Formats: sequence, C-alpha cells, structure tokens
Amino acid sequence: MPDKYFDVNGVATLVHHRGPTTLPGSPPSLNTGHPILFLHDAGVNGNSFSEVMDLLMVEHSPISLDFPGHGRSGSLDSLATVEAMAAHIESLLIPWGLSSLTIVAEGLGAAVGVQIATNGALPLSSLICVGAVGPFVSLESEIEELTKITSGKARRQFDTSGYAPNPDEKMMRRAFGNWVTTDPRATLGARKAQADWNQRVDVSDCSCPTIIVIGDHTEAELKASSMEFAEQLAAARIVTISSAGRRSAQEAPSELCDVIVGVVVEGSPIS
Repeated sequence: MPDKYFDVNGVATLVHHRGPTTLPGSPPSLNTGHPILFLHDAGVNGNSFSEVMDLLMVEHSPISLDFPGHGRSGSLDSLATVEAMAAHIESLLIPWGLSSLTIVAEGLGAAVGVQIATNGALPLSSLICVGAVGPFVSLESEIEELTKITSGKARRQFDTSGYAPNPDEKMMRRAFGNWVTTDPRATLGARKAQADWNQRVDVSDCSCPTIIVIGDHTEAELKASSMEFAEQLAAARIVTISSAGRRSAQEAPSELCDVIVGVVVEGSPIS
C-alpha cells in the first residue's frame, strides 16, 4: 500500500493512500470519485481500514493516516486533546484544497471527526462513525488497565472482544499487527484525551449529516451508547451490519464499503 510522510506542525505524519504516487511533499492523487478520509481508533493505526480502502479505490480516493504517537507517525506520545487531533488533520488537509470530503471514523477517530465537523474548517459533506463511538462510551476501565500496564503493574494483552462469534483467524492476525505497532503510553494518552472530550462536548453542535454504523453483534451497552449518540446529533441515521460486532471495518469490509458508497454517491446509506 502506498504511504507518504508529511510534516504537520513538526510531526512526521504517515498517510496511507491508493492510486499513483506523487512527488514528495505533494498530496496523493485524489482525483478519482470522492475523497474519503479514514480516522482510526486509539491504539491502532491507519491500516485498520486497508480492506475497505482496497474496495473503494476503483471508484473513489480513500486515504487514512496514523495519528501522532500511533503506528509509524512521529512522536512518542499522543496529542493531548481531541481538539489538537482535529487541528492536526486540518493542518494536513487544508493546503490540499479539497472541495468535498467524507470522513469514516472509528472510536477515538469518531470524536475527532465530530470535532472537525463542528470546527467547519474542512468541506465535510458527511461523517460515518463505526465501533464504540460517542461521548456516552465509558473509558474508565480501559484507562485504569492502561495505567497499570504503563506503570509495569500489568501485562499488555491484545483485546479480542468486540467481534462477531468465530472471527476469521487471518483477520485477527491483521488486527493484532495493527495493534502491536503503538506503544501503550500513546494509547493511554489518547484515551485520556477522548475521555476529557466526552465530558466537555455538546454533540448537538455538530450539524453534519452523520451515519452511525452498529454491528448486530456489538455489546448491548455499546449499542445503547451509539444509539444515544445518534439521538443527540442534529442530523444522524443508524445503519446496522448483521455480520459484524463493533469492528466492522475489519470484520465486514464489503458491507461497510456498501454503506460508504451509499452515503457518498446516493446521499443516503444502503440499508
């Protein structure tokens, strides 16, 4: 998969893209169809969306990135606030002169996507949120566990929850590879930033058309938090994917691709 580094406010930021390569410092070619930006969750990287991007690349221009402190982007630490993460994305993309953009975002990425939509600095036409999303998701137990890990009081373990029953072994190996590249200290910082944002944000300020994707096998409490998130947004719809849990980008890339295409091309999700 083609990768390019960009210096964003002094941080080397890795962008994953499709299509032809371009000169150093120049944005990737985004002339096919509609530009679609993927924003990953805390503790993983932009390759989490690689399967969906492969499906979209024939008719659209998908890109993703590794947040600072994650994957192969620079900095040992995550950015300290969701607002700083949104500003980082804006500093990267504004010079590219995009006329429209769809964001597909998971977990922490969805918080950043809402902040970008609220800021209004990018020409965002729609926001698609997947996974454990919204300010009603409780992060306390994860932050407590990460604190133990980073202080040497607990071992780091790959989280295998959130998938549909009997997950594909090859898919799980890819998910492990995306997880292991990020230091738990960066994950902890990112989750703390997300938790702080959750306490402060008023999501009703986000008027961007938003799709909340919920997998049928998602845990009941996270389904409820996603639905509450949708109810608080000014312009939101819920779409379900029957074959997935809360990790639809990895579990059901074809189905998620159909949802994205429905939003981008038709203005409404395929149901």
